[in-house]
Amino acid sequence: MDSATPAGAEGEDVPEVTASALTVVPARGIEIERWALLNDRLAACDPQDQDALRDAIAWVYEAIADTPEWALQDFDTFSEAMVAKDAIARADEVAQGTVMVAEDSDLTAALRDAAVLLRALELNFSEFGRYIESDIDEELERQWQTTDGRHYVIPRLTPLALIDGKPFLRRALRDHRVIPTNVKGFAVRLHRSTTAFDAAHADEERGVGGRRYGAALFPGLSIKKVAAGDKLFLVDALTGFDAIKMVDLHLDQAEASQCRALVWGELTMPKERVDQVSDRMSGMGRPASSLQYVIAGSWHRTVGGKMRNVAQVLDGCGQPLFEIYKWAKFKIDSDVEAIEAGREVHLLIAEDELVLIAICRDFLQETGDVPYRYLNVDTAIVPSMTGALPDAATMTGHAATANTLRVRYGTRTLVVAQPAYAAKGAVGEILALPEKPLREGSVAVHDAFFLCTLETL
Repeated sequence: MDSATPAGAEGEDVPEVTASALTVVPARGIEIERWALLNDRLAACDPQDQDALRDAIAWVYEAIADTPEWALQDFDTFSEAMVAKDAIARADEVAQGTVMVAEDSDLTAALRDAAVLLRALELNFSEFGRYIESDIDEELERQWQTTDGRHYVIPRLTPLALIDGKPFLRRALRDHRVIPTNVKGFAVRLHRSTTAFDAAHADEERGVGGRRYGAALFPGLSIKKVAAGDKLFLVDALTGFDAIKMVDLHLDQAEASQCRALVWGELTMPKERVDQVSDRMSGMGRPASSLQYVIAGSWHRTVGGKMRNVAQVLDGCGQPLFEIYKWAKFKIDSDVEAIEAGREVHLLIAEDELVLIAICRDFLQETGDVPYRYLNVDTAIVPSMTGALPDAATMTGHAATANTLRVRYGTRTLVVAQPAYAAKGAVGEILALPEKPLREGSVAVHDAFFLCTLETL
């Protein structure tokens, strides 16, 4: 039949459709079948093999996370006492080679059994140790990656404080977390810094009530734009302030405030200022300074023949850790940022936090599904630049992504937003690790330094 000819046209035979020809698989049956398919994969798991246990943890985690919300909501009712007790007994079964989820017609019972199995697998996996054995990023990624290359199983150096009533994504595992290696087309990269592994300092922070982060702003700053094509721009200079003096002030105040991290805004830190920070921090010494890492804003510069918006991350001794290439181009005065888009997202592993770092619009791009919403991290830090002050659209966009991360994973978000042009009044805006990002919103800052404290248990 011609594709333009409607079914049932003259001369065409149309098969009769009867009720018996329509097979509707009940949702309950689909869920039972899903657990059966998972068990087929788990059947080959060798509980004495570290790689096999890592794979099994990722498989069970993914299967539970993919459970439809109408069923997954029952996880909230599972008590930690029950899960922990049953997991200990189940771990012995796993060690003997029994690795499977009960294919129960009661979906809540099947979900509970899967949750217990996941914790039991974690207990067995932890027998191999949770210590980080390399300072080389690529080696870490290989060590923690599943054999199919789809997930990392990352150890928590500080175990998660588990609370009854929280959903699956908030308390799936106690001593590990499962992170995709690629999300929405972006490769997820892992980084470690020895200066971010200081158990004594982490204990000290808990003793005084929280982790401290410094937000660095430049009063009087205005960018100098240059044309980079039709309706395209780059920033090639900054005016209106004493940059050397201000950077020294920022470092002084961060050190005096015992900050673990210091963050500058987007497009505020050319190479000369990053070098200044590096030189100054290398002279602070460890452990005299509390700084474990700094995010030295960002700047437009050429990398490998391509123009990038680059954020440099330094360790507590001022040494380069890694660079982040922004991917979402932003507009100022109707001109578009003339950069090559990055294709990676970056996580920094510290003693008691996993940190996501993104540049401005990457974190709030609402035309698509930003990758950060699928990353189970403790802290998100975002150097940002706004077109005006206040900039409700930009800061609300940041708060929206921050709120999603907060609800899903408990993440707290710090955004340091420097306006592109100086104005009377406030110097910048900060999303200061709010517990309820959309309700609390950002704060207007009137000084060059703003201290943000995140309460810790």
